[in-house]
Amino acid sequence: MRKGQVMKQHMALILMQLLSKKRQRKLTVAEFLEQAEVSRTTFYYHFPNGMCGLFRWTLEQEVLALVRQAICAGHWEEGCHEMVQFIMRYPEFCLNLYRFSDEMLRCAFFESFTTAVFKQVLEKYRPHYTDSELKDFEIFYSGALINQIDRWFEGNLKESGEAVDVRVCFNLRQIERLMK
Repeated sequence: MRKGQVMKQHMALILMQLLSKKRQRKLTVAEFLEQAEVSRTTFYYHFPNGMCGLFRWTLEQEVLALVRQAICAGHWEEGCHEMVQFIMRYPEFCLNLYRFSDEMLRCAFFESFTTAVFKQVLEKYRPHYTDSELKDFEIFYSGALINQIDRWFEGNLKESGEAVDVRVCFNLRQIERLMK
């Protein structure tokens, strides 16, 4: 494994440890660097976008990789389960990231997840719809899925993850039914 990858993994591990302990008001770069025992130069070398870059990279490594694997294997429902399970395993970490993340970057992250799900769900209907129609379905239903995830976070994850998982998967199955 490359040295740079090891450093990124070290920083992601420290981030998860720091944000998993308790709900925090903020996490500054200085606080993070002290805990991670990493220089500011090294941090920004690996994450030029600062903490938001570290947040995204950590999520990419920890959850989106598993989600994408499941979806690429044709198991979109399993991909959704992976995301919900991750949030349920690390609620404080996820809530802290949600609060600390720049809203536009957070939306971009959610969109990357939901787009992957909907591309998989809609791919089998390609012969029946134009590219433009499929893109419209993708945008519309991705927004609905993002709204579900967002509402769960806005409610401090008080609703059970199982209920969110059931609702999301039910709605995705309904979309498939409508598409037929």
